[in-house]
Amino acid sequence: MLKMHLLRVDLTHKEIKASNVPEKLEKAYIGGKGIATKLLYESLTPRIDPLSPENIIIFGIGPLNGVNLPGASRLTCVFKSPLTFGYGESQCGGFLAPKFKKAGVDFLFITGRAEKPVYLLVEDGEVEIKNATHLWGKDCYETEDILRKDHGGEVFSIGQAGENLVRFACITHRRGRQFGRCGAGAVMGSKNLKAVVVKGNGEIEVADPDGLREFRRWMNENVVSKLESMKKFGTPSIASLTNEAGVLPTKYWEKGNFEYFEEISAESLQKFVKKSTSCYGCSVACGKIRKSKDIEVEGPEYETLFALGSLCYNSDPKSIIIANDLCDRYGLDTISTGNAIAFAMACSERGEIDEKIRFGDGEKIIELVKKIAFREGIGDVLAEGVKRAAEILRVTVEPVHVKGLEPPGYDPRGLYGMALAYVTSQRGACHMRSCAYRPNLAGVIDRFSTKGQAELVKDREDFYCVVDSLVYCRFLCLPIIGMDWKDVSKLLKIVTGRNYPIQKLKEIGENIHNLTREFNKREGVTDEKLPKIFFRYPVKIYDKDVVVKEEDFEEMLKEYYRLRGWRSPDQD
Repeated sequence: MLKMHLLRVDLTHKEIKASNVPEKLEKAYIGGKGIATKLLYESLTPRIDPLSPENIIIFGIGPLNGVNLPGASRLTCVFKSPLTFGYGESQCGGFLAPKFKKAGVDFLFITGRAEKPVYLLVEDGEVEIKNATHLWGKDCYETEDILRKDHGGEVFSIGQAGENLVRFACITHRRGRQFGRCGAGAVMGSKNLKAVVVKGNGEIEVADPDGLREFRRWMNENVVSKLESMKKFGTPSIASLTNEAGVLPTKYWEKGNFEYFEEISAESLQKFVKKSTSCYGCSVACGKIRKSKDIEVEGPEYETLFALGSLCYNSDPKSIIIANDLCDRYGLDTISTGNAIAFAMACSERGEIDEKIRFGDGEKIIELVKKIAFREGIGDVLAEGVKRAAEILRVTVEPVHVKGLEPPGYDPRGLYGMALAYVTSQRGACHMRSCAYRPNLAGVIDRFSTKGQAELVKDREDFYCVVDSLVYCRFLCLPIIGMDWKDVSKLLKIVTGRNYPIQKLKEIGENIHNLTREFNKREGVTDEKLPKIFFRYPVKIYDKDVVVKEEDFEEMLKEYYRLRGWRSPDQD
């Protein structure tokens, strides 16, 4: 197996150092999330301000990236989050990871702050720090167009939201692909780092080419073939299921069912679809380019549809498409943006803020996206995230978040697995760290019962820590229908030549998850609390009022701690 290469860039001192990742670290943490998290934990000064020059952001790939296989196209990044002040991580699809591999760079480690705006040009194992004053103030689309014209290669960049240090600013690639959650865009903005360009034409080696061809055939027959709905509709295909199940968050978490759902369903969005798009080497092509008048955007994905749609009580698909486009241009996480806007709507409805922001007002949503990105008026407050916004505004509306991160589109009152997973996810309320919503929705496990939820969440968290270290696409590894432990073990042997038995992989996954928790403990982010609304205010599911029972939640959390070998919540 070829050595993994690490480039360190200190923007303050304009210093660049290249080295190999120690083989011991490779074996212990595989790549991607695992190695990047270990580097972050060991290198970051504890308790620093995440928007200070001392913060570190690390972009990393894994051993599977760049091979000709569906799903092998993800790039990970880790950092201290300016939204949660704890462990921040995000992944991006598209074409970046294969280009990193061909450029001979496995990890790009960035610290410091440039005196003036800069971008990085990474090419064939080397990096240049280049002037970006002409790019500052431009959106992500404009920035990428200019840099691709100047250099070619692949680009990721921040927009005005990152420049203005919106705490949930994201990083955009190819217009529709993002490092979405936890505020990575704000970290880049705080460093005066506008973009990164990656170029390279190196060869990608595989230990067993014949084995890879056979694995690709197996994957197409046994995994890709089960994703037909996603091929046709994209990620919004799950929306009808969550709405029917009563777990589609609606009107800022007041309801779990949107009565105007048909107007924004996957089927209704089909009339806007212009074409499908895919990441490098992927035959699923789950991306959908939708067009409304002169706006063309990759999306809305399910999470955007929920956040700018049902959560805001908005049934106008055109306004969702426009707002989605603006978020991608300015570099805003649509999940946190939609939560912030819906929170403001709830405050306005109660008369607790002066602004008139009515639920269901699509034009107001578009206006607020712009105000958040440029920190104008109420947007300046919402740009802090709902946790801080509630403190600043001094309102009685509960800000719905875990560890400061706003939740995605799965109401835990009807998905007990997600009630647990939201608090055990170390980056905050997240569906992707365990994907527990899928076995719950599919009936593999009783979604209204505590039984088996702790085992499910722990196992899936450990599994996806490994998947994110490969770095591999979640959709090819979904519970029930995707790759599992034995398949990952086999694929790693095919690509790297190294033998990773299933038990060893499980140990690695658990070690990585434990390391993210240790990071949070060191940074003082120790709360594992579910918002009170989920315990106290019921949603109606099949004509029954449903909440998360506090005693059930405590039972699941204590069982989870037991399985982890951690001290119980009341002792920790």
